[in-house]
Amino acid sequence: MAVTPEITPLERKIIRQVEYYFGDFNLPKDKFLQESVKENEGWIKMEVLLKFKRLADLSKEAKEIITAVQKSDSGLLEVDSAEDGKVRRNPAQPLPENTEETKKLVEAKTAYAKGFDKENTKMDELLEYYAEHEPTVVHVQMRNYFDKKDKKKHFKGSVFLTFRTVEACNEFVAAESKKYKDIELEARKLQKVYHEEKAKEWEEKKKKKGDRKGKKEEGAEGDAATEEVKEEQKLPKGTVIQFTGLGEGIKREDIKDMLQKDFEVNIDKDDGDIAFITYQMGEAEAKIRFKAENYGVELMKKLEKAEKIVVKEKELVASILTGEEEETFLSDSLRDLKNHRNKQKNHKRKHGGKDGGNWKKQRKH
Repeated sequence: MAVTPEITPLERKIIRQVEYYFGDFNLPKDKFLQESVKENEGWIKMEVLLKFKRLADLSKEAKEIITAVQKSDSGLLEVDSAEDGKVRRNPAQPLPENTEETKKLVEAKTAYAKGFDKENTKMDELLEYYAEHEPTVVHVQMRNYFDKKDKKKHFKGSVFLTFRTVEACNEFVAAESKKYKDIELEARKLQKVYHEEKAKEWEEKKKKKGDRKGKKEEGAEGDAATEEVKEEQKLPKGTVIQFTGLGEGIKREDIKDMLQKDFEVNIDKDDGDIAFITYQMGEAEAKIRFKAENYGVELMKKLEKAEKIVVKEKELVASILTGEEEETFLSDSLRDLKNHRNKQKNHKRKHGGKDGGNWKKQRKH
């Protein structure tokens, strides 16, 4: 939705925000909004929408929001401007079912683009830019990686852009030139093509490396264990987030899915952001320890900005461990890690093998 004499910059931001709430990416995971749309034939009153902080930060005037949404040309929303106004997702555009076919369709509408400034690119600026210059973009995903050396997450300089239609995505990829601000994007391709190329590269790397299993000497194994102890003795600070409000039926995987989908946490077992989750199914509280120094501090800023934190219809409260509470938790974590390593070593001596179990992988997260 571009800025025109009829559409102001503020109205464009309001349209983008409301369409995000009702869009294919947010609505399926927004339990509060899902429950609300089940009532009154899907109509949501403005007083309900204004409970959402990001929209309320743009405008607290129901009429101003209704006026803006009426100018959208996406066809995603319907507006009832009577009284204080109501909005609903257009029944002619139902939410897609979570099927393999739907996933393939989303992939077909998604493009990979590279060439963004790795140090200075911000999500808010990306959303603002594409809302104006590529109004058919409905979702932007910044691609990050975890650096094991400095234990921080960094932007790769590339994004995935999901468009409203396959045609719009193909036009973006096929265009002779595409820029972000003044930067010429050096690579544009369909997400499917990107994944296929990466899979091929990975297979080639595996062939070059060969199978290195069983080649390490037992002395090298001992050295690795020593290094691991040294690393653990320096557990980073500012890394433990506590969630309360959990309960029956919620698994660790549900917590990880929420962190990944809503807050862009990398949950990969080996290269992800999470070091350990202290939680048993059914408990009301969970503690998540992250790998990078102060990662929890930065994540907490995102959690505080969120309108709500929801896992399986349960609204959670997040806090970060500090001071003595943090010191105690990290000390206990270190002790548990050492105890389990000692048990693992004893098991290997007893059974004479290297496959006696890997506690870190089994209980990591």
